[in-house]
Amino acid sequence: MKNPILILFALVCSATVFGQAKTDLKDALKPQEVKINDTVTHHWRYTGFFGVNFGQVALVNWAAGGQNSIAVQANANATWTYENKHFLWDNQLNFSLGGIAGGRIMHPSANNKYPFRKNVDILQITSRAGYIIDKKKQWMATFLTDLKTSLFDGFDYSNYDAGTASSRQLSSTPFSPSNLLLSLGINYKPTSFFSLYLSPATAKFTIMDNSTLLPQGDTSYNKVDRTRYGLDNGTSYHASIGAYLRMDFQKDLWKNINVKTSLELFQSYTDKHVLDGIVQSELAAVYAAYPSEATNPGPATQDLKNHLYYDNRGNTYVNWLTNITFKVNKFITASLETQLIYDQTVAVPHYESNGSTYMGRGTQFREAFTLGFGYKFH
Repeated sequence: MKNPILILFALVCSATVFGQAKTDLKDALKPQEVKINDTVTHHWRYTGFFGVNFGQVALVNWAAGGQNSIAVQANANATWTYENKHFLWDNQLNFSLGGIAGGRIMHPSANNKYPFRKNVDILQITSRAGYIIDKKKQWMATFLTDLKTSLFDGFDYSNYDAGTASSRQLSSTPFSPSNLLLSLGINYKPTSFFSLYLSPATAKFTIMDNSTLLPQGDTSYNKVDRTRYGLDNGTSYHASIGAYLRMDFQKDLWKNINVKTSLELFQSYTDKHVLDGIVQSELAAVYAAYPSEATNPGPATQDLKNHLYYDNRGNTYVNWLTNITFKVNKFITASLETQLIYDQTVAVPHYESNGSTYMGRGTQFREAFTLGFGYKFH
């Protein structure tokens, strides 16, 4: 017969081991508290909006008259911001591209050789990098770069529509002209939706593709007249130094309404001799009618030559772009976009009551209201 003390000791050990295993199993199955590292800093922030809008009218045997038309426009804006301690890098993108087709779209007629026409083509990229100089992070010493350009060929239809030309005139090509700003200044941003930038030292460049520039005396329609953008014949860029101010505002005023606006002002110090597009056109007409005036100008022609250039230092460049987005639901949006430009160096077409046109300086304005698909991300 076995020793009862040994048997009792074995039972006690078995019970202890089983109890410990049961406790370990409960602890293993018990939900564990997970500690989250809440000290991680996300340096990048981004927001943006993209929308595509359509408009269409179709008429078949319509007795009351009218015209078929199709319109399409894409809009996008986005911001990317990187912040780490005292360093801040802010990037903004504005993009609009659209066109309209009218009349016999599939079968253009002799009176309407160009049924589809581009009506907006804007690409603007702004980048600001700087050092935050106060504890509230409202003031920043900043280096700013800004590029404004277009992506596709642009055409001037004014003379063609007036019946004085048999073809449209090429007025711009991809990335030509491009307007580039390089600036050093101070940026004030008291809130997340408003900023004000001021620079006493800004370089402004107008750059064009030299391969498509219209040579002096050439009347080709597939070349760009550089005097339209304040450039002299034989040059492909124009540079000036001046003061620059920029104000940016973007905020949801109501739950489904967002307002984004940007105002830019540039005052040149150096544009003392800027080509006058109107006088240039008048001289070209005189030389075409009286070739001898080019080598032996009379008093009237000489007076025109004396006014061929003007002092632009008293004029302020203005670019004011506003976009109001109305969110109907998750994917349907409407937008109202306006842009006002005043640039004394740029010549624009002016229309007279008799149907003729001429190139001269003036205020440019654009407005577009669209409804379509839109998506906002952040």
